[in-house]
Amino acid sequence: MRRDMLIRLLASVVVVCSLPSADALAFEYRQIEGWAVSCNNAYICNISLTSAAGASGGAALAAIQWQRSVAPSAPLTLSVPYPPGFLPRGDASGTITIEVDGITGFSADVASLVREDALGMFGVNEPEVLMALFREMAGGSRATIRYEGGIGKFSSEIVLTGLSDAARFIDEWQGRDGRTDALIDVGKKLPPESVDIWTIDSYDQLPPSVLRNVSDPDSTCFTDQSHIDQADAFAFDAGKSTIMLLPCGPSGAYNQPYQLYVGRDDEFHRAEFPNVSDAGITVLDTVYNVNFDLKEKLLSSVYLGRGLGDCGLAHYWTINETAAGNPLALTLERSKTACDGVDIGPENWPEIWRPQMAPDEAVER
Repeated sequence: MRRDMLIRLLASVVVVCSLPSADALAFEYRQIEGWAVSCNNAYICNISLTSAAGASGGAALAAIQWQRSVAPSAPLTLSVPYPPGFLPRGDASGTITIEVDGITGFSADVASLVREDALGMFGVNEPEVLMALFREMAGGSRATIRYEGGIGKFSSEIVLTGLSDAARFIDEWQGRDGRTDALIDVGKKLPPESVDIWTIDSYDQLPPSVLRNVSDPDSTCFTDQSHIDQADAFAFDAGKSTIMLLPCGPSGAYNQPYQLYVGRDDEFHRAEFPNVSDAGITVLDTVYNVNFDLKEKLLSSVYLGRGLGDCGLAHYWTINETAAGNPLALTLERSKTACDGVDIGPENWPEIWRPQMAPDEAVER
């Protein structure tokens, strides 16, 4: 699950960088000093040290990554890169140490860590230790990451500038600012008992009524585990119903198609996305590059004419939590057909439909 999440985030950065400030863009990417911050539609967020941060003493261990889900009081997890030459031998007798401004904040035997060979990283899952370490790093200047073992000694020194701002961004994005479970600037407000959104990582999370459709090789939207691994699939409790956004097969160069399921418990049915066309009010079976705004209960879709993001079609829907059927209501469409290198990002494309627009006011596609 953790490996798949990292792969999906890295793949999705291509889309986000093409759409720097799209309306209701729930998948977020920020570069804050030397840290890359990315969050998916299920509000799982990563803070990753980038090469721009400038590690000294060798960058072998510098590319650490923190991750936290939106769940109340969710623990932090940490990934630390393998030292050079760790694979294929894998020296289980080595140790990893992290010092913050000269003081040891974390130390562990490699044998006690989770190996993520596909990513070449060690996974650390010690909630209380990691929370204390993170806060020390967020308030520090420099950190040194060391490995000592049979394959040698390696260390990297990293600059911590910007880490506290990255943490504040995640706290705000996940709705933790001012709460007792915030990373930074902890407040007195208690977290909720639960959240209404969750990621879909595997077939095991799908009810039989959905599997019957997505597992059929002859289906237009045939989806296997590899497609779920590539996409940002998620579900949201919309009140009287639950919505699931699943990939509709593999992604293209810069467009990932999605299908919608609506239901409750184990009974779900394939649903459509409200749309306005030249023929009037219609629906779409599939949309692309979906993004979800948990706070405002908004869903958006952007079909890119090309990767630059200067042309395409964008839809925006609100979620009606009292609706017993399809909870999506169309609120806005934007479109730009000329791929001319200007008006990059759907928020800069012309509006072609709003509910209050008369038919003769709509901009021609």
